[in-house]
Amino acid sequence: MTEVVVVGAGPVGLVVAGLLGRGGVDVQVVERHAGPYGLPRAVHVDGEVARVLQAVGVGERFRAISRGMPGLRLVGPGGSVLAEFTRDSAVGAGGYPESSMFHQPDLERLLLDEVGDRVRWGVTVTGVEQWGVRTDAGDVRARYVVACDGADSFVRRELGIGSRTLGRPQSWVVVDVEGDDLVRWGGVHQVCDRRRAATYMRVVGRRYRWEYRVDGGRPAPPWTGGAEVVREAAYTFRARVARRWRVGSVFLAGDAAHEGPPFVGQGLGSGLRDAHNLAWKLVHALRGGDPGILDTYESERGAQAVRTIRSAQVVGWALGAGPARRAVIRGAARLPGVAGAALRYSSPALAPGPLVGRTPLAGRLCPQWSTPDGWTDDLLGPHPAVVDLDSPYAGWLRSAGVHAALIRPDLIVLDTAKSAADITRLHARAEQLSVVDNR
Repeated sequence: MTEVVVVGAGPVGLVVAGLLGRGGVDVQVVERHAGPYGLPRAVHVDGEVARVLQAVGVGERFRAISRGMPGLRLVGPGGSVLAEFTRDSAVGAGGYPESSMFHQPDLERLLLDEVGDRVRWGVTVTGVEQWGVRTDAGDVRARYVVACDGADSFVRRELGIGSRTLGRPQSWVVVDVEGDDLVRWGGVHQVCDRRRAATYMRVVGRRYRWEYRVDGGRPAPPWTGGAEVVREAAYTFRARVARRWRVGSVFLAGDAAHEGPPFVGQGLGSGLRDAHNLAWKLVHALRGGDPGILDTYESERGAQAVRTIRSAQVVGWALGAGPARRAVIRGAARLPGVAGAALRYSSPALAPGPLVGRTPLAGRLCPQWSTPDGWTDDLLGPHPAVVDLDSPYAGWLRSAGVHAALIRPDLIVLDTAKSAADITRLHARAEQLSVVDNR
């Protein structure tokens, strides 16, 4: 019997497995396909999500296969630039670029270097039980099941979980091409056109992506000649969230739990946030901690996922701009602070709850500071940690008027101390969450 079986060996499932493995959990991944998918899908993560990759052990290798994306252009139907937003720095507060472009098969190879020996390829799940899963290769017994099997999740359907719809679906086509100097500027171009909304960008190397809404007709590509189409796929972009993310010992994560429009580049990012949130709680429960901690997974991530989808819908509104709306966009882009807001995506703060206090910084992601040797993968470590004014975090703490912060294993601030005397409370809570394996 394994402790956790993960259904699906895409990036979300592999990250769940990697994080669990780093926590000493016996984990197995089952994947119905015979091997990794070789064509591009996700192409972007933000700086916060790059730290999830850091936590699973591939942070520095991810830097080597990705590139920082320098900004955003809003473009009119004829190609005129309505607004351009560029970044001043290539590295954000988390130690990674605020936006990174990459080729998904390259990322999956990095993740498989970490967890490939735990993946069983060509195994199809045929049933879901509270003791594990049934497959066409035999039963897999496990304490917990994590379903990362995509938007058409078999596990979600088998459990009879419906979805809450947040908006109308849209039909788009995604075209991935290879060529030389097809798009000179390295940022993302959003074509604001009510009739033919589109997005195009350079990804990495000779790879480019072009997306367009099909109900308005296919627009002319932003390049001429010299391009080889690698993949062309029709997609229905949906905005929906599963009504339940957990049934007993079975959890949904990634697209199995939520789908949103791609306009803020958070499809994969939302799934990796799920992975980070759930994995440390599973480790806690499996190592003798209170299993009630698992009840916070849906309540924390569900609200965040909805707010992220709403943000994407706002950008989608801008893409469908007619002349009047484009004029509003031009004017708004000149306002102070708009450029920074357009380029900086931060996950919404977690609402107060059992694992989030009501003090300053609580529910926010902890930044990462450099050391004399550069950015480190181990500044906080895999266990709850208290940082105080004697740490590299002193400036960040002082800016919020607090003396110390308790950081969860997923890098979220659980609580802060407003006085030196109150720090004892944080240490006691950290000790409570740092369970000792008493199996």
